[in-house]
Amino acid sequence: MSDITSIHFLTFPNVSEQDLLVPWELFQALAWGFAHEGRHLDVSIGGFEPGPVATHMGTEIKTNRVLEADDRFDVLYVPGGLGGGAASSNPEILELVRKHHAEGRWVASNCSGVGVLFRSGILDGKTITCSVALARRLPTLGADVLSPRLAWHVDAENRIFTSAGGGTAHMSTVALVAQFFGSDSARGLAANWDSLGLLGGALLQPDGPIMDTPVELAAAAQDSFEMVFLPD
Repeated sequence: MSDITSIHFLTFPNVSEQDLLVPWELFQALAWGFAHEGRHLDVSIGGFEPGPVATHMGTEIKTNRVLEADDRFDVLYVPGGLGGGAASSNPEILELVRKHHAEGRWVASNCSGVGVLFRSGILDGKTITCSVALARRLPTLGADVLSPRLAWHVDAENRIFTSAGGGTAHMSTVALVAQFFGSDSARGLAANWDSLGLLGGALLQPDGPIMDTPVELAAAAQDSFEMVFLPD
């Protein structure tokens, strides 16, 4: 039985709908299924400010928790989005990430959320993956980004999960469920969403497939977004 009983999805202004809501919905579905089996998984969503949060495409999301500095969860999930750059210099967010990691709790991220983890200092000396938009900048700042870059990477020893851009949000979440709760739970979740029939056993692995982005398109994404996602 997994020791994971709580996961919190961090919100901040201009968070990405896809990066946040896809993994949140999958974990909510998992919690719903667990409840019918007499198991408990608390899934919460929110940031340090009260009220709805505006995403980077303009949707307003109603949160269910306002964070305090001493809040702790078994898993802290930091999503991405255009607001990831500002979040990477937010002292409350960075300290929350540091404390979770220092206490041996899981910290997970996708897209520009990986930049938040990097700026917190918890990725020092760790092997990670990231979105195409940060794949050029992060190594120049000292990050050890997998090459070839992978869709997701589970570092179970250090309890860090990194994943690529929003397009990997569903797949990488299923892989995270497999890490926490085993392949049967992950297979059932993926079967319900029909991703198991599409992608099969690759969804259950601690390392995702290679991200083979054409060089010219990768450079265009980096020129447009790397300083937005991780400014100086």
